[in-house]
Amino acid sequence: MMSEASAFRIEVLLSFQRALWDMVTPSLRGVAVKPIGPLIEARFIYDAVREEERMTVAEVEAYVVADFVPPVDVSFTAVAVPISAPRELEPGEQWVYLRRESEPE
Repeated sequence: MMSEASAFRIEVLLSFQRALWDMVTPSLRGVAVKPIGPLIEARFIYDAVREEERMTVAEVEAYVVADFVPPVDVSFTAVAVPISAPRELEPGEQWVYLRRESEPE
């Protein structure tokens, strides 16, 4: 039998699969998610964060939150990590999207 935490994690991953459709821009380096019910945290890692990136993250957030009923809450952020810096997961996160990149020289 699947645990409640595992079922929530699967629901979150499926929700992101739908929500990211047509939202991946060339500047998006990765999306890291931490689904710890009832909170879903997500970091959208961009080369640079401008208003367009903030609007995209807000739109993805709306799609994800629409897949759940209260008391689920979301906290999505757009962060800038230059291409020269590695993308790293924070504790409890997992990748839901990761752009293919060459190794830094």
